[in-house]
Amino acid sequence: MNDFNERFAKSAGNFAYIRFLSAKIDASKLKVTVSAVYDKENEARFTKEKAQILEELKKLLPPSARVELSATAISRTPSEIVRTVLDYLSKESIFVYSSINKEDITAIAGDNPIVRLRVSESIGEYMEMNGLVEKLRSYLSNSMLAEFTVKLEKRSEDMAEVIERLSAETYRPRFTYERPDEGRTIDPRGRTPMCGNIITEKARYISDCIRPDYVTLYGTMSDVKEHEYTPKNAKNEEKRKYVTFFLDDTTGKIRCVFFVRQKSESVLKYLQNGAYIIANGNLDYDARLNDGSMQFNVRRFTGCDKADFVPNKVVRLVDDKYRFVTPVKYTYRTQDSIYAEQKAPLTDEPIVIFETLTTSRHLAAFGELVEIGAAKIRDGRIIETFGTFIRPLGEVSEEVRTNLGIRLSDITGKPSFDEALPDFFKFFDGYTLTAFPYDFHMKVLGTYLDKLHIPMPSTVDMANYTDKATLKSARQKSTGRTVGAAIALAKILTNT
Repeated sequence: MNDFNERFAKSAGNFAYIRFLSAKIDASKLKVTVSAVYDKENEARFTKEKAQILEELKKLLPPSARVELSATAISRTPSEIVRTVLDYLSKESIFVYSSINKEDITAIAGDNPIVRLRVSESIGEYMEMNGLVEKLRSYLSNSMLAEFTVKLEKRSEDMAEVIERLSAETYRPRFTYERPDEGRTIDPRGRTPMCGNIITEKARYISDCIRPDYVTLYGTMSDVKEHEYTPKNAKNEEKRKYVTFFLDDTTGKIRCVFFVRQKSESVLKYLQNGAYIIANGNLDYDARLNDGSMQFNVRRFTGCDKADFVPNKVVRLVDDKYRFVTPVKYTYRTQDSIYAEQKAPLTDEPIVIFETLTTSRHLAAFGELVEIGAAKIRDGRIIETFGTFIRPLGEVSEEVRTNLGIRLSDITGKPSFDEALPDFFKFFDGYTLTAFPYDFHMKVLGTYLDKLHIPMPSTVDMANYTDKATLKSARQKSTGRTVGAAIALAKILTNT
């Protein structure tokens, strides 16, 4: 976009405080969306001159296109510069990004901003060889409207630290079983070969399928449907078949897909509603739904009798300490309450108010969980807060991130849901859980807790304490994302 910015400067002249970063073309709607940044100090000026800027933009773009301007105010604070550096590295070089911590980046704002990166010798040599230092300098200068200086500081590797980090055991949450001697597998009888060699191993519980793997599953089929598709290299528009169905073993239900090979079309007669099978295949994220749920890609299957078993239920133990997210003590701004009358709280029950953010706000298909925040109330006072971004299992597009108001660096490297939610369980254990709107947030949280076999505590609709209009107005004033929204609601219940 450098050439475009130069052409705009020559054409328009008096808008040096704004810079264009990208142009997204939607050919079907004849629309061009231009993304830009401008100095936050000129926010009032931009608001006043936005229509004029848009008119100047139209002169440089095809006259038939509808032009939209999406602009973001930037402030060159050290923390914002560090976020921009990490965001760039995560897109440009995941190798460098995974090797650097936020503490390794020093940013000095001002008229001559400087960024210093403290990296290992090997990473430094890699960055210099690939021109990443100059690319980063150019990216910062373009996106933050200032001429940046980027410096590398190479440090020698602490091999003892590296060996310790590589050999450290990965944390695995602890479980306790109601019947520990029986394990969590299903072994149906009466196995009959149907597609491929007969499957002899035991099946895993569907409810335990939360990560990609090669698995064996058992269950009864339902909603069996045949479909056709055209292979990429098909000759004479040749059609192939695939079958979708659900598999249910009473511990859970999973969507399955089976692609029929030319030599195996005869096995379609076995795929019937109500039939019991045990199957091998790949467990992976459902790319079609993109909500973090799993899909089972069946490779071969064997007929079997209905398994007569009682599910071995599991409850996650509370860890002795927080592993990934630690609560923060809530501090009142006491000066604000000097002249305020002390009102009695609406409730003095031990309550945890929580808020979730997902990739979709639709209750029927709410997408993946990307952030959770909460505030804890005891004796009519806010005592602690809890908040974290959550790394989604699937890909979150740039458009979705823009709609949510988050950056790629916000969710990259953050704990996944099966790491963060046990800590949240420890936070709310023993308290009544509430949210607003109640149904949406309870369904989101309940879905994820079910995946981890974490029991829900007692819950209450927050609208029982006060009218919905008051709660809705409190949430709108919150600017602190999910934690801020939870605190705003907590202040209503505590009358602070």
